[in-house]
Amino acid sequence: MSQSASPHPIDDLLRARLRITRPARLRLFALRNALLGIDGISRGLTGQAFFAVREAEALLRDIGTLQGPPLIAAMLARNGGTHITSHGLTHIPSTGPIIIGATHPVGIFDFISHAAVLLDRRPDLKVVANREAERFLGPERIIPVDLDSSDRVRAPRVTRTGMQDHLENGGALLVFGSGRVPHLHGGRLVEPAWRTGITRISGLTDTPVVPASADLRNSPYYYRIRSLAYRLSGKNDYAARAVASLRYVAELLDKLGGSYHVHYGPPLAAGSSPAVLKSAAESLVPGLYSQS
Repeated sequence: MSQSASPHPIDDLLRARLRITRPARLRLFALRNALLGIDGISRGLTGQAFFAVREAEALLRDIGTLQGPPLIAAMLARNGGTHITSHGLTHIPSTGPIIIGATHPVGIFDFISHAAVLLDRRPDLKVVANREAERFLGPERIIPVDLDSSDRVRAPRVTRTGMQDHLENGGALLVFGSGRVPHLHGGRLVEPAWRTGITRISGLTDTPVVPASADLRNSPYYYRIRSLAYRLSGKNDYAARAVASLRYVAELLDKLGGSYHVHYGPPLAAGSSPAVLKSAAESLVPGLYSQS
């Protein structure tokens, strides 16, 4: 069987990260081999794979078809166990509609760290996320957001309807305010402005918002490749994020086995502005985010 005839376990992740919509088997084959080549050089120089393609493949095979809480439990059990400590969890009511507006510091592990503590308190939790998260949380756990090549939301009305329906049915909704992983400047994270979606749906449904933040950051490798890609692309932040996102699984694997903290603040009024929500969430972890 030819290399291009059989789907590769990591292809779906590559498609999601680089927004590849066509079959593009040869392109994906070439990209995988390029990443494997970089991993080989990196292992020789540092003893660590830069993109961790083979490790990502092994992870995807290990977890198989697991989704939702069983997958979260399996992931957190790896490497001797990952410990997530929550602070302020009582700010989230055990029943009734609530929005958790969260920062998005590292990527895939943000979903896992919040789900690890929220699902016990709110089994009805759904996450507003791109379809890549569906692989980890299951289709019944997400309200999907499809983004185009310019990082704009496709079919925003469909996403808003899904959010509104869940809240009007008394559900809990986790939304990553900016929808984008921040870059590093002066040793602190700089998260993009939060989108208006939380404010609109919060006001429409008269639902308060609990600000949330995980005390996490990526490795220096992530920020270096992102900075390099930013310069080489002519200061194209979208391109820089896309290239750096190829390290998301490697960053996830690096974090498994550690201890981390997630924070939840007092609820803010329905319809609070994106800037107010962002500031409240970032202030939960002093020193992590830039205040500029």
